[in-house]
Amino acid sequence: MLDPFTGGLAFVLANDCVASTEGDQWPTSAPEELVNDPWLNFERRPVWISPYRHVGEDATRQLSAQRDDGRQPPPAGFEYAEHRFLGDQMNLKYQHPKSSTDQTPDGKVVDVVASDLPLLKLSKGSDVLELTYGEISALAGDFYGTLNPISDAKSDEDARTRFLAAYNTLADNPADQPHDGQVLIKHLQDEVDQVEALHKEKKDPSTWYKDGTGLAGMNAIDKLIQGRHFPIYSELLKINWDHFGDNARAAYRAGHSAALQLATTGEKTVDRLVKAYSINAFADHYLQDLFSAGHLRTPRRLLHGGLKNVVDVCANKMHDEDCALGLSVSAPKGNPWQAYGDKRLLDKCNEENLLKCQAAIVESSREIYDAWDTRHAPEPAAYKAFDIVPTKASALSEQQTLAPLFKLGPSGEYKDLQRRLELKDRKVWKFKTNWWPVTTVAETYTSGLWKYPITM
Repeated sequence: MLDPFTGGLAFVLANDCVASTEGDQWPTSAPEELVNDPWLNFERRPVWISPYRHVGEDATRQLSAQRDDGRQPPPAGFEYAEHRFLGDQMNLKYQHPKSSTDQTPDGKVVDVVASDLPLLKLSKGSDVLELTYGEISALAGDFYGTLNPISDAKSDEDARTRFLAAYNTLADNPADQPHDGQVLIKHLQDEVDQVEALHKEKKDPSTWYKDGTGLAGMNAIDKLIQGRHFPIYSELLKINWDHFGDNARAAYRAGHSAALQLATTGEKTVDRLVKAYSINAFADHYLQDLFSAGHLRTPRRLLHGGLKNVVDVCANKMHDEDCALGLSVSAPKGNPWQAYGDKRLLDKCNEENLLKCQAAIVESSREIYDAWDTRHAPEPAAYKAFDIVPTKASALSEQQTLAPLFKLGPSGEYKDLQRRLELKDRKVWKFKTNWWPVTTVAETYTSGLWKYPITM
């Protein structure tokens, strides 16, 4: 029997039951929308691996984070727009170089709005794409990465190596850039416009998201970027556990560590600070994911594989439910708050969670500047962002109103992964181990309870 997570000939089900993928098929009563579900056929399934984020000191600042030098920013996409805005609206500590030929800092510390400070310049001849902190963060992981998940690393050094390999598919990839980045962000612009319109009307964006409306299709994105020299969007999506729970912590830790390492070594030059900021911007994508409810307790690594990736669909259903209904979470210090996720992070009910996320990325970027300035980096255990991130224990607490769709059994392995006994009664903390992925997914469709807006 092959490993259930590889999507091989067989996959393990609960209670050590085994079902051949050749004989496993949808119930005859399954609705057509289930059989043709884009998640199962990898054609146009919704983008769910990134939370939608939007906070800012100035409530009137546009989602597109216009630069104030007269240049129009590159087009941005929906999840892309939220990642980008969150990164671009904060202030970055900075020192200007003494001259265009001397990268020695001038010694005058200033605060620069991140949207005004390009960190990467991708060019080929006269074709140029400049990327800011928020833009890099928005593209990280979801659209740029490798087939070697960062959180699969066997050591800290291996994790940093994997992270930098992912980062360099964006930052050091002359074979594909800047064209690859340009076509991506152009394609996603329409959803930015839709979100900005709702924002100006002071409406919750989640009211617009019904049955996947507006979500960027995977198949369309794959067609745009076909021929690139690294994994396409669908390939990254299939193995995206770096964006969930402990794995997201590991991915952020690896990237933040790599940025700090660069900031504290070599000559103290402005271009080294800028490069360190760009690496950290990529890392902050995973930090931001830790404020999306659907990314906190979903056992994404275990929920992978099976017939037509049906086990991955189970992960998607739990993710969507937690994001929509929210979890009560807390950081190591302070009072608990309610965290929502994808499709709801722009909603008014999620404001406190967004402010927490903003505070975390500010701490993250400040650590990079301080390390560059003092030539000393904090130890991983002292990374300040983790003082603000929701704890794993709070997300997994059995005091949650919403019972998890799936929870780990005693072994922590797939064979005793538990499913909520009643899919329709989301408040009842009763579970079973003899569940089947195909029938579980079928029930989520026939019940109608996963159609937006999802309610308790």
